[in-house]
Amino acid sequence: KFDFIVMNPPFSDKDWTDGIKPSEDKYKRFDGYGIPPEKNGDYAWFLHVLKALDSNGKAGIILPHGVLFRGNSEETIRKAVLEKRYIKGIVGLPANLFYGTGIPASLLIVNKSKKDDKILFINADAEYKEGKNQNLLRPEDIEKINYVYQNKVVLDKYSKLVSLKDIEKENF
Repeated sequence: KFDFIVMNPPFSDKDWTDGIKPSEDKYKRFDGYGIPPEKNGDYAWFLHVLKALDSNGKAGIILPHGVLFRGNSEETIRKAVLEKRYIKGIVGLPANLFYGTGIPASLLIVNKSKKDDKILFINADAEYKEGKNQNLLRPEDIEKINYVYQNKVVLDKYSKLVSLKDIEKENF
């Protein structure tokens, strides 16, 4: 078990089941959540992190933006995770930030010990330096994200505290 994990797994990993049978997973990573789609391992990696964290563990996981809204088994998993109140913040990042992919990503901030009824959403997708081959977060962009998150600052069109009830109304 780990106190803290930072992870940037392969986006939409199509071979995440390589070597394991999810229904017979000896680590029980999917128990209580469901099994991610066979050809998309975003939530497989997320659930791996949850299982590896100790009861007071914290994590930052970078995943494609789609984990926030895709349906079917991913919706079931997302709902179960949200109901456990593990997610404390979600930072929407700019497109073309990571080498090898132009899709926008999200940073999901997890804290297993603190059970809040609200999640801080930060829309940081418009504040960055445009690069020739990929975009960059400048020090001032990172500082703003950190300040807003640490202080739970609500800024128009940038950050908002959203209750679990409101998220539930939007089908999680």
